[in-house]
Amino acid sequence: MFKPETHIHELRQAVSWAALNYEIWWVYKSEETRPRYVDTMNRYNMFFRVSIHAHFVALLMALYRIYETRRDTYNLPTCLKLLRKQEVLESAHLDELDGLYQDAKPLWVKVSFLRNEVFGHRALNLDIGDVFEKAAITPNELKTLIEKTEALMNGFSHAVDNSVHAFNTGAREDTIRLLEDLGK
Repeated sequence: MFKPETHIHELRQAVSWAALNYEIWWVYKSEETRPRYVDTMNRYNMFFRVSIHAHFVALLMALYRIYETRRDTYNLPTCLKLLRKQEVLESAHLDELDGLYQDAKPLWVKVSFLRNEVFGHRALNLDIGDVFEKAAITPNELKTLIEKTEALMNGFSHAVDNSVHAFNTGAREDTIRLLEDLGK
């Protein structure tokens, strides 16, 4: 049986994991922080190479999961469809949530392409560089997709039970402290 609160909790958790993985990955990769810590990361080269990859893939997988279209998983399209079918919310609320979903979907398509051609599966006929070039997703777009998804999840929460989630459990500061401690 469909329980909106359970669905929302699952999706909220996925976007939280996406945001945390983004923050760690972006500390490693951004022009703002990488130059300060590149020597430290080079001293632990294999660890950080794998960590950068792992956080990026975890970010993509969490974002993919939220927007995928399977009917047998926790995802936004299914949640919208079930809310509409069971008339849990007024159609005006659902139309607004669907508009937010449609606004985020083009960015998800880029994430989906990376996930489907490089990380979830490995396409035989495509070079990894070509896939990234064709996906053409930027770090800022990944952050935007996370922010849009957080807003969408809060729209769901507010409409269903008049609650919101802060989404403020950042990993950036911990990652910087770790890099600074390793650099001593």
